[in-house]
Amino acid sequence: MKKLILLFTLFAALTANCRAEDLDSLYAQDMLGIGTEAPDFVIDSLSNTSLKDMRGRYVVLHFWASWCPDCRKDMPLMSDIYDEHASDSVIFIHVSFDTDVEAWQKYIKESNMGGLQLSELKKMKESATAQAYKLKWIPSIYVINTEGKVILKTVVAEKLRERLRHLDFSKVRIPRTRVSRMPQYPGGDTALRYFLARNVNYPRTANNYGLEGQTIVEFMVGVDGTISDINVKANQITVDDKLPFRKLAGDEKRVVREKVLNMFAEEAKRVVGLMPKWKPGVRFGIPFKVKYEMPINYKIHYNNED
Repeated sequence: MKKLILLFTLFAALTANCRAEDLDSLYAQDMLGIGTEAPDFVIDSLSNTSLKDMRGRYVVLHFWASWCPDCRKDMPLMSDIYDEHASDSVIFIHVSFDTDVEAWQKYIKESNMGGLQLSELKKMKESATAQAYKLKWIPSIYVINTEGKVILKTVVAEKLRERLRHLDFSKVRIPRTRVSRMPQYPGGDTALRYFLARNVNYPRTANNYGLEGQTIVEFMVGVDGTISDINVKANQITVDDKLPFRKLAGDEKRVVREKVLNMFAEEAKRVVGLMPKWKPGVRFGIPFKVKYEMPINYKIHYNNED
């Protein structure tokens, strides 16, 4: 029985490999050859960033479309591969041949597809990028090495996973100007703490009753550093055992607590709205919009305990 199981397992593995080879022999033969320099194209027009600017890293080019059944079938595996290998050294660029913006963006959101998302909003036959990369089938995948040359061409996602497991990261050279970073308040964390200390007004009601708390504010930092979409994500009273508050009856405590929480939230949003432009987040040298979270603490400093 063990021999039969072993033979069956071996046969299944060989069958899967043959199927993968058959798919590439059918659909990947005319793709750019191994060692070919990858044709350049614009990745981000706002920052004038192109594929050549990614030199020094490995790049995965994934050509797909939301209307493509085979692309959808591969997407869970592509998502797993992204989670395993995406980094500042391995960039995933998904080039879509969708022509419907809403359908394209909806699918990206629903599938949690990580990486840079691009589309000319043209059919594959009309796309200059598709022609440059000699595509006749999607999904199609290339891996570009640190020198900008093709080291894998395939229509089989599992082959991508295997190739990425054998990359030589000693060859990665990322220019300092293109290292990814999160948004930053101008002057850094020290300057941000100073700004908050100068501008946060402790709500009088909270001070009168000895209540302390923390409000976590989330906001968007745009590609130009502009702050927008300010919302309160979490809001709590952390200290409520001071004597003025302890003297209140049950209903009075509830009313005061709700009033103070609203004050904390409104003050936090007001202060964030006063902030100057931040240094925008950068991903692979490209400024990008980032949702940022920041805590604002309300704490009373007593000289003597009550």
